[in-house]
Amino acid sequence: MKVLHWLYRASGLLSAASLILICAMIVAQIVARNMGSTVRDAEEFAAWSMAAAGFFGLPYALYCGSHIRVSVVSRFVPEALHHTMEVIASVIGVLLAAYLAWYCTAFVLESYQFKEVSQGLVPVPMWIPQMPMVFGSILLAAAFAERLVRVLRGQVFEVGDSEERTE
Repeated sequence: MKVLHWLYRASGLLSAASLILICAMIVAQIVARNMGSTVRDAEEFAAWSMAAAGFFGLPYALYCGSHIRVSVVSRFVPEALHHTMEVIASVIGVLLAAYLAWYCTAFVLESYQFKEVSQGLVPVPMWIPQMPMVFGSILLAAAFAERLVRVLRGQVFEVGDSEERTE
């Protein structure tokens, strides 16, 4: 599982790098405009980076326990049912993430097969900026699967504020 934990952290770093790339493109566009020029397709690249940041951030956020939870429900459910609720939530998460991964992969494969390119000034094959959807959603499905296994064993999956738990 250490490999998966390393991948979750790497995915979080890629998400942060995507956000930094957005900032760099915005600054470059501002500088270029002040010099009477523009950066070609900066808006398009920034949009792709934003999508990459979101998808790369999903598995890391789950691993850190940063996803939004509806904890108000658990307050009204008897303590004996909390474990069952966690199992059900994890199963639903695995199913939804697996469907998302399957759909994103099929979508990107279709873009690759039809040789789709962007419509901006810089013709980029669309499968390239779409790949973060595939990697992020597959890793999210793996994270939910690991979470389900850990919940079934009575272990905690989310790292929370701690650096790294021992295996």
